[in-house]
Amino acid sequence: MPKLFPSRAILLIVSGVLTLASTGCSGSSIKPSAQSLSAPTPTPSAAPVAALPIDPSPVVIEEPASPPTPELDPFEFALDRAASAASIGASAQSQDDWKLVVSQWQEAIAFLKQVPNSSPYQLLVKEKISEYQQQLTYAKKQATKPDGAAEPPTESVIALAPPPIPQPVEASRSNVATRPTQPAPRRERVFEAPIKRREGGTPVIDVTFNGNQTFEMIVDTGASGTLITQQMAAAMGVKPVTKALVDTASQKGVEIPVGFVDSIEVDGAVASNVSVAIAGPDLDTGLLGHDFFGNFDVTIRRDVVEFRVR
Repeated sequence: MPKLFPSRAILLIVSGVLTLASTGCSGSSIKPSAQSLSAPTPTPSAAPVAALPIDPSPVVIEEPASPPTPELDPFEFALDRAASAASIGASAQSQDDWKLVVSQWQEAIAFLKQVPNSSPYQLLVKEKISEYQQQLTYAKKQATKPDGAAEPPTESVIALAPPPIPQPVEASRSNVATRPTQPAPRRERVFEAPIKRREGGTPVIDVTFNGNQTFEMIVDTGASGTLITQQMAAAMGVKPVTKALVDTASQKGVEIPVGFVDSIEVDGAVASNVSVAIAGPDLDTGLLGHDFFGNFDVTIRRDVVEFRVR
């Protein structure tokens, strides 16, 4: 009889036991748990962690929000556009120049219509719209004329300090007889007012009243008259002598007191015995109007306002 190796004997015994167990339990409802039959899960050794996939979408970097722009009164923007229109119109030569003037007056009128009722300039809105409409009509008329045929705008007359009269030079009879008389070349006189600051793009300059009191004034090329503040009226002792009725965008027939000053002067240009309207308490800076510079070509440069005598 052959001898079985111990290992083979053990395997035969185990095989027999399993066969009997499977036969005996074939009718039973008990099922072995998956845990008992499953092989033990080996503990995985530490392995390098795979890198996470990079999202191909671009990274958006938010830029810091810009600081909010302070809101300005549309009235100031209207003055700025009117100053630009008047400056361009003073030297306009072609139809394209006048078309640009037309667009500036249109923008000025549009800004005036946006002035809120709470604005201290509300009393002047309707009057200025009427003035700007007249300027717009004139500019449209000039824009339809051939180049070089535009008419100079009619302006009010201002009293100026007269320039010194040149003394005539005596000439000998021989010179008179042999040389034709030639007119002396005309010298343009220009008054310059330094710009101290700007309000909504409109220049503010120093203006002297009555020869000895200086105040800051906005150069309003679209205003027909000069408007001073109540503080200015009190400092100069201006007393209302009459009242003017004006219409605003929200009210009609608003009364504004009117007084007189002895003189208004800017860099040697003087207007005498000028009527001035006195604004309400909300106005901080006065307006210099056409009753002062109506006889000038006004040019607004970067740091000065030029008043050139026509």
